[in-house]
Amino acid sequence: MNKLLIIISSILLVSCSSVDSEKKQTLRMKSLADRENESKKYFQQYNNTLTLDRAIQLSVERNLTLKTKTIEQEIARLDKKIAFGNFLPKVSLGYSYTMLNDKIMGETKDTALPIPLPISLGLETRLVDKNLSLFSVNAQMPIFVPATWFLYSARQKGENISSLTRDLTEKMIKLQTIGQYHYILALESEKEYLKQELESAKEFNRSAKIALEAKAILPWEYEGTEQIVQMREFALKQNARDLQSAKMSLMNNLDMYPLLDFQLEKPQYNEDVKIPTLEETIYEALKNSEFIQIREGAEDISKDVTKIAISNFLPKIVLTGGYFNTSNAALTDPDFFMGTLGGMFSIFNGFQNVNEYKKARKNQEIAFIKREEEIMKVIFETVNAYNSLESSREERDIALKNFAVNTGRFNQKKLEKETDSIDNWEYIQGVAEYEKALSLKEKAEYKYRVSLATLNMLTGKDIFAKGEKKDEKTK
Repeated sequence: MNKLLIIISSILLVSCSSVDSEKKQTLRMKSLADRENESKKYFQQYNNTLTLDRAIQLSVERNLTLKTKTIEQEIARLDKKIAFGNFLPKVSLGYSYTMLNDKIMGETKDTALPIPLPISLGLETRLVDKNLSLFSVNAQMPIFVPATWFLYSARQKGENISSLTRDLTEKMIKLQTIGQYHYILALESEKEYLKQELESAKEFNRSAKIALEAKAILPWEYEGTEQIVQMREFALKQNARDLQSAKMSLMNNLDMYPLLDFQLEKPQYNEDVKIPTLEETIYEALKNSEFIQIREGAEDISKDVTKIAISNFLPKIVLTGGYFNTSNAALTDPDFFMGTLGGMFSIFNGFQNVNEYKKARKNQEIAFIKREEEIMKVIFETVNAYNSLESSREERDIALKNFAVNTGRFNQKKLEKETDSIDNWEYIQGVAEYEKALSLKEKAEYKYRVSLATLNMLTGKDIFAKGEKKDEKTK
């Protein structure tokens, strides 16, 4: 009988677990389906096209990491309010009902009579009833508790750090979105170039086949052209795979359905932004860097923690009072008030206060070192970002000149093709060179814009500001 009960219990447990697992799986699939429908509905209103402005806006509104930081900011605000509550009186209600085995009696030792009696009277009186209840309203108010002051100061600084962290996270998300957006555009520009390369390789292979049939080339030479075609096909397929991964990464950053297909609109940029000198850029970074401000806030908190440790050596004075009502009939007045001004001073507690103070001092030293380390890190990253921006700008200038040269060469190829001065392969090769120059120009432009956004983030400026559009000649 016991074995049967065990078997039935096991079956019920397994059944309940299976049902719960299936329910969770159904909820997950429903959530994914809802996200897919929501994403499709959003993109349909823009003809499945996403602009950089909308991508940045979506990243701020929907990014899960940023939502978490926003909630943490609210929690820090609540922690400050909780710490402020230590300054206010705490009022509580209490009720108790006590049952004893008998009444508690007391013997009178001193009758306070003016004439001493030769014998003890042995007077007894009831002190506590057998059953009694007690109702109380208590209030407690700190008068001198220094730890509460420093705790509130630390919580206030923690709120400021949380706000800085949230703002910094928003900038990081924007920068990540800009980088992902331009990476997709770079892959798409590369795709057009790879298509022309593949077409050129196929045309070359067709010419090689004719030459092989005419015995103008050897078989291994023809196989070499086939290998070139395979390499171009592989490069194009790899580009498609990279493009899919890049789009999924962007959608994940925007908290949208990851497998959604969409197109990006090329942003129109302003003319070159005037970049200050390296020294001025480093100064702006040190003045506005959220990284340094967060470290400074952490150092200030460590100072407050040290002050809290010092306050443990000071006395704590608390005012308490309350109203009490009891059913004990032995008392002539069941209602009474009580007030107490009490204090506590720690004399010895196993050197805990001393060691807590030493620990707080060590943590304060660590906070100072981390702040200094963060300052040097910001300088290092600013210099790297500045140099990267200069390099990308020079690279963009070279790419622009290269594109201008290849544009002229391509126009010449078109004229030669129209007059049948060149064959199809040579013309397709010219198209491929033109697409390659265009792709390099666009990649250089995207790299420059991402470098500029990175430097702006480090110096506390607006990450993405378009300004005036370029003229048509520099697009």
